[in-house]
Amino acid sequence: MAGPELQHHRERYLEGVGATELHTVDIWTYGPASPSTDLGKTWIIFIHGGAWRDPEVDSMSFEPAVTALSNLPIRSSIAGFVSINYRLSPYPSHSKYPSPPDDPSRNVQHPCHLEDVGHALLYLDGKYGIEDRYMLVGHSAGATMAFGLYLSLLPDRPLPRPACVLGIAGIYDFDAFVEAHKSIPVYQQFMESAFPERSAWHQVSPSTGLTGYDPLWERAKIIVISNSDEDQLVEKEQDSYMLKRVKSRLDGHQQIHSLAASGGHNEIWQSGHILAGLIVQSMQWLQSLSGPRS
Repeated sequence: MAGPELQHHRERYLEGVGATELHTVDIWTYGPASPSTDLGKTWIIFIHGGAWRDPEVDSMSFEPAVTALSNLPIRSSIAGFVSINYRLSPYPSHSKYPSPPDDPSRNVQHPCHLEDVGHALLYLDGKYGIEDRYMLVGHSAGATMAFGLYLSLLPDRPLPRPACVLGIAGIYDFDAFVEAHKSIPVYQQFMESAFPERSAWHQVSPSTGLTGYDPLWERAKIIVISNSDEDQLVEKEQDSYMLKRVKSRLDGHQQIHSLAASGGHNEIWQSGHILAGLIVQSMQWLQSLSGPRS
């Protein structure tokens, strides 16, 4: 497809004390981007999965989908693509890259992952003006975070409101998730690595918690929850839990969609075209809306 060539670069969204090598975002645009040059277009912002701890699943896991989307007509409606890195939870037993105990980028627990994503969104809003014109896309643990963010997460200022939230293969009820896989110890291990206070799981699960807060997804025009029947790692019931919660909180100004995906759990992002297709469909729903949001 003719048009400007896609350009990629990496930026740091956090500097100074406490900043690590994972406080970065990968950005793909069709030339210089700014709030004044891409008005009317939507940013696609991705939060990767990897069970909050896998060093081999990072921001570049979005690149196959970015490549696929850049060859589709929908590219003319997209301001740019962003993929967020965030600090990881301990994984000392990883076969290739075990986490050293003194690595500040790989030894955190909740809510550090969420706070990092929040800092990234504030950075992007300050530089590119993404408020009300970005689609927040998350896969697996990334989908959990997309639905776990809330407006007042950080003391700096409220997080920018998304136009659309798309969660794919998310974990939305932690207790139910571990119970469904109780015969496989690794599920409990990675959940407790990221969320060591098991007594608080109900409070921090997106489908049951955030009571008294202002979830970011409630500010979106379009909410899309997706899973694949071929997903061998996250059971489809997780979608049902989040759909029930979302439907109970609708205010009449939002649309909620359940969107079927295809492929295995990691195939969704590895293939590129599956994830791209889910984004295209969500974009079409977003574009079908007319008039300002109330």
